[in-house]
Amino acid sequence: MSEPATRTRAEYIAAIDDTLRQISWRSNKQLLQTLSQPEISLTMPQMVALFAIRATGSCRMSELAEVTQQSAGALTGIVDRLIEEQLAIRLHDLNDRRVVQVMITSHGQERLARIEQARYQTMEHILRQLPCDQLTHLEALLRVLLYRIKELCNNQELIFDQRNHHPGGVASEALYKKT
Repeated sequence: MSEPATRTRAEYIAAIDDTLRQISWRSNKQLLQTLSQPEISLTMPQMVALFAIRATGSCRMSELAEVTQQSAGALTGIVDRLIEEQLAIRLHDLNDRRVVQVMITSHGQERLARIEQARYQTMEHILRQLPCDQLTHLEALLRVLLYRIKELCNNQELIFDQRNHHPGGVASEALYKKT
């Protein structure tokens, strides 16, 4: 009987990269389906903006544009729609009317809670057959991967900032932290 061929490190990396690409694609597709549910009814940019606003409590439009990686013009339209839906409000600084802060409303908080509940139910469904010991291992490996990705991104941002003489901005990872 011959031994099964073992894969090389490069083959494992390629397979992992392909799997992560598929997970990212399908996860994004599923999130778009969640956002299109009538009780949620948000676009991806609207959701990202709402999470960013919630993470900061209130923020300037310029900070929100940086965190969400949207242009000021695009973000104005996104925030206008959030305000129309009563999910966010704009506040003008009493000392400087040019300074505009954006805050989430209770309706916006409720909408985000619906998204989080729907995402939890999806994850529960996906992971339902894994016992707790496998969930523990999966979480640990995913945390290592996330740490390494953050580390890579921080190094790339540092290099970019040094090349372009930009000071560091608002951390976008706050968008994805659960409060």
